[in-house]
Amino acid sequence: MDSEHQASLGDLDDNDLAATTQAVVDRVRPHLGTILLVAALLFAALAAWTLVRGQRTSERTAAWDSFINAFAMGDPGGLSDVADRFSGTPAAHWAGIVQGDAALADGNRLILVNPTQARQRLEAAVERYTAVNAQRPAALAAQRGIFGLARARESLGDFDEAIRGYEALVAEYPESAFGPIAEERIAALSRESTRQWYNWVESRSVSGAEPQPSASPESSDTSSQPAEPVAEPVAQPDAQPDAQSAPPAG
Repeated sequence: MDSEHQASLGDLDDNDLAATTQAVVDRVRPHLGTILLVAALLFAALAAWTLVRGQRTSERTAAWDSFINAFAMGDPGGLSDVADRFSGTPAAHWAGIVQGDAALADGNRLILVNPTQARQRLEAAVERYTAVNAQRPAALAAQRGIFGLARARESLGDFDEAIRGYEALVAEYPESAFGPIAEERIAALSRESTRQWYNWVESRSVSGAEPQPSASPESSDTSSQPAEPVAEPVAQPDAQPDAQSAPPAG
């Protein structure tokens, strides 16, 4: 008797489960096409995301390879190609920074030799650093871009712009290795003697006379000297093609 009663309960449970399942199916059936469409779209989006991610990884790897080759060969044209072809990647940021550094060094070297050409190279440095900063690079590349632009502005005699750049670096990256140098330049450029020093150097470069260190105002105060002698960490390329990596400062 008991076994027959249990069997009936089992049959009842099975019937209830079947009825419930059928009810769910009946409710879902009108929306089945929509559900399948959404599932297909999600699958397509996932596949596209995977493909794009793979392409980006491949692009970053190619960008770093091209940068390292151009940097090692000292190839300005190769660096320009990296900066233009892979715009927005960390490798392109560093290609622009290296170009800016080279133009800045050339400009400072030529100030007393060929003032016209020196200004052209310094303006080229400003252009390169500005292009890098416009891409909003991350971490060390951002600091180098801001610092390099401020130094180029200083060498061009745009002291107010240079001070704003140094102040932006200190404010945005208070822990930066370039911070102490930036603060020194802010203090130096805030003194009239520093500006007189730059004017003196400019007048000597125009006249063609060779300047003598002893003739400079406050020659014993090294913080009043032009931007060119300022020591700074030197960026070296990182062979690892990491999306967030940047050449470390030595």
